[in-house]
Amino acid sequence: MARIRTIKPDFFRHHELWLAECDSGLPLRVAYAGLWCVIDRAGRFKWRPAELKIQVLPYDEVDFARVLDALVHHGFVRRYTVGGVEYGVVPSFPRHQVFNVKERASSLPGPDQDEPCAGTVTDP
Repeated sequence: MARIRTIKPDFFRHHELWLAECDSGLPLRVAYAGLWCVIDRAGRFKWRPAELKIQVLPYDEVDFARVLDALVHHGFVRRYTVGGVEYGVVPSFPRHQVFNVKERASSLPGPDQDEPCAGTVTDP
């Protein structure tokens, strides 16, 4: 389900995100902002690139798996597995949002400290 999110003006001057986009040649800035409208209030999402692409970049001719991999590679998203199911998380996301009181808490499991997590965190 899509959600209404807030983007701070500083987002558009995020130098590291712009460099990541230049490095990858992929539309990372709009994909990253679009991903915010899909993830839950804990910043978590199911790692389903084809479904995410339909929700985030429906008109772009782009492999969304490559977009997610680039966001992981550059530290904006973390990928993890719990119980054999793959998930992703934007770790800094909850610090940058004010949530609607009606929005439910995450029903997705968080990254388990015992399982490897790909990527690191970079504040947007």
